[in-house]
Amino acid sequence: MSKAKTINRILVPLELNSTGESLLTYAGHLALACGAELLLFHACKSADLTHTQQSRCIQTLRTFGEHVLRRVQKPGGAAVPFDCVVRPGKISDSIERVAETYASDLVVMEAYPLPGEEHREGQENHAAAIMELVSCPVLAVPATAQFIKPEHLVFATDFTDQDKLVLQQLTGFAKQLNAKLTLVHLYPKEDRPQLCNIKTAMLALEKQLQDTNVDFKLLEEEDLPEGISDFAEAVSADMLVLGTQDNYLVTRLFSNNYIKTLAYHTRIPLLAYRQNKLKPCSGCCANCAGKHREQQQLQQLEINKLNS
Repeated sequence: MSKAKTINRILVPLELNSTGESLLTYAGHLALACGAELLLFHACKSADLTHTQQSRCIQTLRTFGEHVLRRVQKPGGAAVPFDCVVRPGKISDSIERVAETYASDLVVMEAYPLPGEEHREGQENHAAAIMELVSCPVLAVPATAQFIKPEHLVFATDFTDQDKLVLQQLTGFAKQLNAKLTLVHLYPKEDRPQLCNIKTAMLALEKQLQDTNVDFKLLEEEDLPEGISDFAEAVSADMLVLGTQDNYLVTRLFSNNYIKTLAYHTRIPLLAYRQNKLKPCSGCCANCAGKHREQQQLQQLEINKLNS
């Protein structure tokens, strides 16, 4: 396996309030643990920014960052290095360009329940939506989470459908944290005939990652989100990791159904990588089928219009 990727710059979208303080405190501790620098990003919500307004916003953001990160700094230790960037509009309007321009390796956001349809702006700025805009991984942190250096990461994945870049990034991140990594493949009952292929793929991954601190698990589970959460709790995971082609599974995990029951995965950070998949993941089949039906209905409407 080629050299593992590491996290060097962490992008943190912030509101300048108590919620932002909590998030930045967590991000600051994470940056120290990784030896990374922070990029603080604030979307000012105004339609545009003059040069003077931008300078004032930058100074306000810098003062906010210094105030919060001063508490993260250990006595006699180095301060957390950070820079600031502000943009007009919403987070979702410019985060893709900001992440690319500043070569961000990770986005850290607050995790909260997805708002209803009437709160469209909240949906656009939710971690589940942002992960579809940026190419780097997104870490969603529960609002009440206190930083504990992650010692065990659980990657819910498909042994037969791997993205080498994601593996490189994830193993590099685990190495930075000096953390154990467990790869778990959850499969439904109907996939039992494929167990031989799945086990063969698992053995190949074990060989590929033999020089890393990685374990492998294979479990039968009918409900993917429930199974992921239950397994993470059973092994006392400090962070849950997903590699997904879209945000369907992340959206399900952030639904009020799980938030209200305080499911285990809602109490630990969730790290989502954008993964190019060779096949549909088991958690997305119903979603893909629904999208396909919608496309067919739209196509039929267009045909009907042409024929009318």
